[in-house]
Amino acid sequence: MTSPQTAPSVKVTMLIRKPVAEVFNAFVDPDVTTRFWFSRASGALNQGPR
Repeated sequence: MTSPQTAPSVKVTMLIRKPVAEVFNAFVDPDVTTRFWFSRASGALNQGPR
């Protein structure tokens, strides 16, 4: 049981046996991303203002 101030949390990990560049591309390229996580995308992920 958690106290009212403490929200439940979960930690999940995944081992991916692919080159870093290929994994990065899978997250930012909508042509790849929509095959795994999302059903559609409006464009590539890009770094925005900080």
